[in-house]
Amino acid sequence: MKKILVVVAMVCVGLFAGGACAQTSASSAEQAIRPLMAKAGKAAKARDASAFMASMLHSPSLVFAINGRVIHGWKALYAAQVKWWSRGKGNSRYSPSGVAPEFMALGPDVEIVTLQIVGRYMLPNGKVATSPFVVTDVWQRLPQGWRIVYSHESWAKPRPD
Repeated sequence: MKKILVVVAMVCVGLFAGGACAQTSASSAEQAIRPLMAKAGKAAKARDASAFMASMLHSPSLVFAINGRVIHGWKALYAAQVKWWSRGKGNSRYSPSGVAPEFMALGPDVEIVTLQIVGRYMLPNGKVATSPFVVTDVWQRLPQGWRIVYSHESWAKPRPD
């Protein structure tokens, strides 16, 4: 009887350990943030600034840095985003670079996510230009859910505004 209990205990420990190892691949923060990132990606493809910025902190304390410029506040960033995307008529397109996003927890309620993206846009001369860029977002868990509180875009070639 003792041998059966020992075998059952070993099997249970093995199953538990295997399950625990499988769950460490994605944190609960990553699991919560990834769907928000997917929605933002779809909105970027549609150049829908409102939907794109839905996961950003709707506050004057939101910070966005790009090409040597710092934009403070959701309203100011929204106005810039609408201009960049020419009110939905811009020719820019964005796609993943093929490199998986990197997640780094700074605590239970703060996560840094780094994305590598490729931007494609039409130049005035009709040629298509490609520019890789990196986005680093600081996400914070707030009462309304996970929100981007700080974002930085670093372009290999400055994007035309």
